[in-house]
Amino acid sequence: MKVLVTGGSGIVGHYVINELIENNHEVVNADKVRWGTLSHSGTTTTARADKALEMRKSWGKLPTFFEVDVTDYGQVISSMEGCDGVIHLAACPSAEYYTEEFVFTTNTSSMWNICRAAEQLGIKNVLLGSSYNAIGAMGTAARWGSKEVKDPAYFPIDQHQGTRSEDPYSVAKWIGEQVGDAFARRSPEMSIGSMRFNGMWDDEKFKDLNKNPISDVWERCQGFWTYLHIKDAATACRMAVENPNWQGHEKFFLNAKDTMITVETMQAIKSVYPNVEIRHKIDGFNSPILIDLAKDKFGWEPKYSWRDEKFS
Repeated sequence: MKVLVTGGSGIVGHYVINELIENNHEVVNADKVRWGTLSHSGTTTTARADKALEMRKSWGKLPTFFEVDVTDYGQVISSMEGCDGVIHLAACPSAEYYTEEFVFTTNTSSMWNICRAAEQLGIKNVLLGSSYNAIGAMGTAARWGSKEVKDPAYFPIDQHQGTRSEDPYSVAKWIGEQVGDAFARRSPEMSIGSMRFNGMWDDEKFKDLNKNPISDVWERCQGFWTYLHIKDAATACRMAVENPNWQGHEKFFLNAKDTMITVETMQAIKSVYPNVEIRHKIDGFNSPILIDLAKDKFGWEPKYSWRDEKFS
């Protein structure tokens, strides 16, 4: 199939494009940034640019590229013409280098443009690059103190959980998911998936965590101690766009099966979130965010854990 990937010039975009090409799909990259060194990518602190660049060697040639501003509807619909599916990754990655207003308007308007263009062109398979920050996680916690937390409604967290989001990036992801809901109501034959990415770590980050395990329950507790290998993220995108076994809009948490800490999950929750309702016990080091929906709808399960022997 022919798949449009917005933001394909970034690190995450490279992993997704590589996954698509390896599985014999045709790719169109729509991005404001042309093929380059990936220094602009918002993922450089969690995944190495040089490793992503190496992937290009196996592609034969670079995929078709259109320089596209995803906030411009005309550019979006023009770049999408002839495609069978869309994976929308382009976004302001945080408010660190942008004004809050720019982050919010860019990330929300682009979600609308993607869904609207797909609807007009009859493209039924649409994946929106969301985040676990949609419910309020590390992005929102950047505004808080190191041990400041705001309770979720319950554990384990599932796709029905509400939001604690406060910062423009997280709020925009939440609003973007409401856009997905709206298009599911008006065009119920579409399969729209909000991909709630989490962490986007590569092998080097996994090796570092393996060598320097975290025992402090307060470290990254606002993100519920969850994480994800960037290869697992790419696989999820490919599997979901290939075989969307749903209609309407679904919100998929994408994270590893386990946590990033050496404290068992129930003990960590008891220490940090003692007043939150526990709907059912979480065994061992299992993640407090459920990923069952992705398995149910398109067969995805994460392959990687920082505890794996290969990262020791």
